[in-house]
This record gives sequence, structure tokens and C-alpha cells, in this order.
Amino acid sequence: MNVEGIVALSFLAVLYIRSDASERTPPSRGFDPLAIAAIFVVVSLAFIPILRTPFLYDDYTHITDASRFTWHSVLQQFGPAPGRGLFFRPVGFFLYWLNYLWARADPTWWHAGNIALHVICSCLTYALCGEVGLSRRASLAGALVFGLSGASAEAVAWVDAGFVSLTAALVLVSLIFVCRYAASGRPAWLIGALVAGACGMLSKETAFCLPFLIASLGLFRSCKDWKGIRRATVYAAGLALVLFAYRWWALGGIGGYTGAAGETNILRFNAVRTADALLLRQWAVLFFSFNWSTSASPTLRGALAVSPFLLAACAWMAKPSRRRLIGCFVFIIAAGLPVQHLLLISPDLGGSRTLYLGCVGWALLWATVLDSMDRARVVLAVASVLLVLQGWMLEHDLEIWRDTSELARSVCTVFGKALAGASGRVVVRGLPATRNGVVFLQNGFPQCVEMNSGVEASRIQMQPVPGASEFVWNESSRRIESAAGR
Repeated sequence: MNVEGIVALSFLAVLYIRSDASERTPPSRGFDPLAIAAIFVVVSLAFIPILRTPFLYDDYTHITDASRFTWHSVLQQFGPAPGRGLFFRPVGFFLYWLNYLWARADPTWWHAGNIALHVICSCLTYALCGEVGLSRRASLAGALVFGLSGASAEAVAWVDAGFVSLTAALVLVSLIFVCRYAASGRPAWLIGALVAGACGMLSKETAFCLPFLIASLGLFRSCKDWKGIRRATVYAAGLALVLFAYRWWALGGIGGYTGAAGETNILRFNAVRTADALLLRQWAVLFFSFNWSTSASPTLRGALAVSPFLLAACAWMAKPSRRRLIGCFVFIIAAGLPVQHLLLISPDLGGSRTLYLGCVGWALLWATVLDSMDRARVVLAVASVLLVLQGWMLEHDLEIWRDTSELARSVCTVFGKALAGASGRVVVRGLPATRNGVVFLQNGFPQCVEMNSGVEASRIQMQPVPGASEFVWNESSRRIESAAGR
């Protein structure tokens, strides 16, 4: 438990105490081009500074691999992996390849694609808020809260994390279709929801929480829609079981990251750790998505210090529907279930991409809170302060991503120029995996050197090679130096 967690849980507790059992009549909704345009402009402008930042970490290896893809190799992704595979994301890698055919090795176009996906997810969040009966102004505020959340910095700024936003978009489409099915009873909406959900599960493992997310919609919709939501939940659960069995067959096991001893991380269950991740840590990060590894301006630090008092005032002015409030809690916790073993996010926000889908529930929470305030001026004031603070923290987090990616490119370029005048293979040791919570050099380093200097990646080894010159990372100079000279 830390200060951020105490503030976040206190805010939620006051909200629950202030909530009531009344049900509000859902307002009539239609397509609102002005709201969509506002989301597009605000979210795009917030992320434009990362457009020209270089690749990082696994970006280099995956883009290099994508350059060798063919239709045959893409189709092979749907079959069994040799040995025991880590991840089964055939739809995700197929779309990754299509992105490569458009963007090639230009980081600007890859970043543009990630930003576009994030904008789409923000617009879909607005649509989902409308489907669960929230007003237009509250839905717009919720969508912007999602779009400007600092927890999305890693998912958008890191090209290789585009799988996260792609999967979230497919899950959001599925949830919206389920709402339409519950209201109309038309099977086409249910089929569309299941197709989108299947594509999401075959893009990234986080989508396997879809049946729980669908079930949580029952807390937002009226009683007459419960039959359709129950049916959709059952079908989605059956689909998830079939695709999980398919995934198990393809990977030769459950897959996923492994520890130093070779054990699968997701199987190392610990009830205390899981409770800490789902009930404490993720809430602290959602409310304070701020990278504490580097200093911020005194003004921003002052705003963060005042924010608990602003949250307290906001919680006291709100009187949300208790059922909807519980629905938001259930949505966020359900979204974290597939990644509960990764949710103990450190103060530097490393790994915060795992919260991306949960940010949809957080947007629903804020939209619910704002919708429960009666006075339009109060809603506007609270939403404005909230969004300014969110955008401020996001810019702080993105600046760290920009600086780290520029440093990584500089290291690769300088090292490549040093190798250009020599021959033979070299071994590089001690490269850091992260820097200030941002993925750095440990993965994809040979490909990084080749892309930025022209030196062939095959000359650079990361494991000891007899007779090869050795180089090591020097943190004080932030450069790679010859091991013989140390």
C-alpha cells in the first residue's frame, strides 16, 4: 500500500457510500460527429510528439522478421509452434505484417498506426459509454480520460505494444455488438460480437477475459436486456474455451513468459500477490499514471499534491448509481484477470500496457461519476481539471519515452560506426533491458545497429563467442566500450 493507493481506494469508498440504488432513464443517443471529431483532435494532438521517435527493443526484431514474411509464413502462424511456444497471436501477427507492408521500416508510419489505433479505441470507448446509457457529455469526458491516460503511454509509444490496442479495439467492438444484440435480439449482432471476440483472443491473450466483461454489462443495462447478455456470456465463454484449447495445442502448453528456472510465470499463483495486484496496485496506477523515475516540474508536482483534495471534492459532489458503480469495478478487475501476474507495476510504470483494457473500465467509472452530477457547470469544471491533469501526466511520461528512444538510437549508431572500420564478430554484454521504466537495449540490439548504421546484425552476438572481441555497457558514459580497456 502506498499514498496513491490509499487516495484511490478512499475515493472509491466515498463514491460507494454516496451511491444510491436509483436507476436513471438512459438518454437517447445517436452518432455524434462533433464528439468523435473532438476525440480525434485532442487524442491525436496529445501523441503527435512521439511520431518521429525511433524504434525500441523488440520493435527491431519483429519488424526485421516481418520483412521476411510471406503469405505462407503468415498462415503458418495459425498452426503448431515448434517446441513449446510463448505466444499464440496469429491474427495479431497477420495484421502486424499488413502494417509492415504499409509502413516498412519507417518509425514515423508505425507510430502513426499506433496513434490511429489508440484514437479508434477512444472513439469506441465513447460508443460503449453510450451503449450502457451514459449521457453524451459524460461519454465524451470518459473517452477523453481513456485517450489521455498516462497508462496508455507505453501501449502507444512502444510500436511493439500495438497488439494491446488492437486487441482492445476488437474487444470494444464485441462489447458494443453485445449491447446491440441485448437490445434488439438480432442474431447478426451476436455473431459479429463473437467474430470480433475471436479475433481479439487470437491477437493477444488479454481478450480471454471477454466473457467476464460481457457479464459485467448486465450491471449497466436494464433488466429486459439481461437475457441477451446471459446468452452472449455463455456463447463467449464457450468460444474462449475452444480457442484456449486451440492455443494450448498450438503452443504445446499454456505458453507465456518463464522465470529464471524455466517455470511459467502465470502458473506461479500467489493469492496475496494477486489480491494486491487486482485490488490495490492497479487502482493506484490508474489514478496516478505518472512515471516517478524522473523529476517533474514544481508546478506538476504541486498539482499532484493537490489532486487528492480535488478527488475528495469530486467524490462528495457525485451520487452515482450503485449498480453502475459496481459494474465499473467488476469491469476493471475482470480486465486484469488474464494479466494479474503482471499487474504489480512499479513506480516507473514499466509494464503499464497491461492496464490498457482496464482503462476502458476506468473511463466508464469517470463517465458514471460525471453523469451523476446535476449541474452542467460543475461537470464541465471537474472534467476540465481532470483532463488537464491527465494530459499533463501523459506528456511527462511520453517525454521519457522520447528521450530513451533517442538515446537507444544514438548508442546503436555510435557503436555501428565504431564497428564499420573493423572486421569479424563481436560480443556485447551487460545491455540494460529498461531505462526509467522504458524498454531499452537488451532485445533487438543487433538489428538496431544494422538499421541505424548499416553494419550487419550477424556480426553482433549477445552470447560469448570464442575469439570474438568483447564489449560491455558503461552506465556512467551511457555508451558501449571495449571490455579489454576496462
